[in-house]
Amino acid sequence: MGLDRLDGAESGPFVLKLSNNERAKARSIVIATGARYRRLAVAGLEAFEGSSVHYWASPLEAKLCGGQEVALVGAGNSAGQAAVYLASHVAKVWLLVRGPELAASMSRYLVDRIAGLSNVEVLTQTNVTGLEGRDGVLEAIRWRQKSAEEVRAPIQHLFLFIGADPNTDWLSGSGIALDAKGFVLTGGDCNESRNLLETSRRGIFAVGDVRSGSIKRVAAAVGEGAQVVATLHAALAAMESKLPVA
Repeated sequence: MGLDRLDGAESGPFVLKLSNNERAKARSIVIATGARYRRLAVAGLEAFEGSSVHYWASPLEAKLCGGQEVALVGAGNSAGQAAVYLASHVAKVWLLVRGPELAASMSRYLVDRIAGLSNVEVLTQTNVTGLEGRDGVLEAIRWRQKSAEEVRAPIQHLFLFIGADPNTDWLSGSGIALDAKGFVLTGGDCNESRNLLETSRRGIFAVGDVRSGSIKRVAAAVGEGAQVVATLHAALAAMESKLPVA
């Protein structure tokens, strides 16, 4: 899939080139292609996804892990928020951090909050080295800290909060501005005259995880999807008003 750039045209009509080589023309476009969660480079990970390996921490996962020990990999704010949330539902959270400290990538208030939780243990310079289990059910996790010996812990749930990559490769050459990580810039981040959800090209909008600065939560994405409907109607009405009268 791709978005053809119309030279000299800031706004629509736009032409979407589909994977089956068909083309679709539209006066406006909403980009909601999301992002791909990054995965650990550890053997057998796929076998436990959907049952024991999680990429988010909602009440469903909290209930599933209630009273157990869990491992969480990550050092950003989303990882910190998940650790704090899970700590109120599980027996213990092992927070595995690849870097030398949390403060380098996590907000101070979260670092302090985690430090005050007795059932959260932070292990820095730690990497997951193996997963054990059968029939899609995780039974143990192995990790190694610095140059220490490998540790095996009987943990049945692993949470991965190591970032996400946006699905924006198809926008190459479209003229839509992206941030340094490849997420779509919107609103004042790309042009002071743009609507909050509008991209650098007038008439093209972005919502959800693909948008730079979004908080990467389902509820937020749904909210942006609802918000863009009204914005889209206003944009189309403005286009209609500029059409010449026959």
